[in-house]
Amino acid sequence: MITVHLPIDLAGQFKMEAVLNTDAGDLRDLVAHLDRMRPGMAGWLVEADGRFRQHLSIFVSGRRLETRSPASGRLDDGADVWILRAVSGG
Repeated sequence: MITVHLPIDLAGQFKMEAVLNTDAGDLRDLVAHLDRMRPGMAGWLVEADGRFRQHLSIFVSGRRLETRSPASGRLDDGADVWILRAVSGG
């Protein structure tokens, strides 16, 4: 089972819990699962080229993915996935 943590405002926008569980085997499956639950969510998370949007920071089991990483990495059972809004500025 994979635990997914969403930004509270995103969860509220899509009227869902901020923490949920899924059996997704990889990040692509995870995005598809979220989009099935709440149509339109995939467009908020991923660009047309299959990469996570630039304004997001994605952590998988404590490891941050590179900015605009492909939404395709494998997820091990028990993984925690954090989807956070990227913080930038000066």
